[in-house]
Amino acid sequence: MTERPSQKEYWSGKVGDEWAARARGIDAMLWPMTEQALADTALQPGESVLDIGCGAGATSLEIARRVSPGGAVVGVDISPQLLAVARERGAGLPIEFREADAGSAELGHRFDVAFSRFGVMFFEAPTRAFTHIRTQMKPGGRLVFICWRPMAENGWATTPVDVLRPMLTAPLPKPDPDSPGPFAFADRAKVERSLSDAGWSGVGVSAWDGDIQIGGGGSPAETAEFLLKIGPCARAIADQGIDAEAAKARLMEHLAPKHGPDGLKLSAACWIVSARA
Repeated sequence: MTERPSQKEYWSGKVGDEWAARARGIDAMLWPMTEQALADTALQPGESVLDIGCGAGATSLEIARRVSPGGAVVGVDISPQLLAVARERGAGLPIEFREADAGSAELGHRFDVAFSRFGVMFFEAPTRAFTHIRTQMKPGGRLVFICWRPMAENGWATTPVDVLRPMLTAPLPKPDPDSPGPFAFADRAKVERSLSDAGWSGVGVSAWDGDIQIGGGGSPAETAEFLLKIGPCARAIADQGIDAEAAKARLMEHLAPKHGPDGLKLSAACWIVSARA
């Protein structure tokens, strides 16, 4: 059996390239729940903020806008490709981008707030990572993050897989709740336990449901291309050697009728989590 790559290897390879190339589409797609989480964070001018798994920097830029004047942001990620996009976007702004694991790196700051948009699910040892992050906070510092609820509740993940199911050579493996991945925090009880065990208090978990625009919008061909590169379909193509052009044609055929003037919208379901250091 081939050994799974570490998260650093995974996000520094082809996946990092694909996400960096499609950063703007991903940011637009994830804005609805991001907007709600940022509102819940109640950022104030002058605050210092840690952006965990900042990716291509869109959240860091928005946080910097909300904490100005006088605020500061440190965006941390393990993907050099995504950080290259983030640094280009954030040039001249009070944002420091660091290539590091936020769950273990000593960042040299004490933060008022820690925020993450779909980053914390990739911690290889979540309780240890959250314990470390708590040590980087000022007393009473706030933590807010977004994570996916179960895959079955997320049409953006299940719909394209259902379309491609006749082409699969084997069923896709179910997400492993004990391994890093997009659905590692799907279980609300696990989220609460991980944070409580790490010493966080006042843990709150609320559900967010809504429709998201796949790839930020586009034609059926553009949407199909996005789905083949980002999300569960990308893993199926890579793991099972499915013909990408045939898969794209099938996605276009089945999903085009669902397209509206602004592209394809599918359901999304996530947790917005808060806690205090």
